[in-house]
Amino acid sequence: MTRMVQTMEIFPVYPVGKTSLKVTDTQPTADARKATFEPLKDISDSDKIFEDALSVFASMTPRRLREIAAESYQRDEIDEQTYRELATELPLQAVDRNGNVTDLSNLTDDTNFDYAEYFRTQQSLAEMIGDMDMADSYTKVLDFFSRTS
Repeated sequence: MTRMVQTMEIFPVYPVGKTSLKVTDTQPTADARKATFEPLKDISDSDKIFEDALSVFASMTPRRLREIAAESYQRDEIDEQTYRELATELPLQAVDRNGNVTDLSNLTDDTNFDYAEYFRTQQSLAEMIGDMDMADSYTKVLDFFSRTS
């Protein structure tokens, strides 16, 4: 019984147009440990006003939010889409910016809830996944929150 042995020849692979893989950059690189960072900027007055306005909605019951939404819709302060966002019941679960799921099933009409953070998170998530229609819808809600204090 004769055994057949195959041999494989290996050839080196070279990039096209280059004769060597050596990097010939002679520019000194900056040491990341010595990087200088700008100091954190103070919150601007407009950001402070926006945050203060949102704080009104940081602890509100669903019943009260629906009342405010209905009154604002009747006075033509918000459009129908914004009204629907504000008047619709929250889902049983919500995802935060870190991907953690929060149980909202125990929320009642008289339980305080942080709507400001909820709609901020939803707006961020909608932008992250590229759903700009939903992001715009949530932006309108946040704009309404900033005007209503």
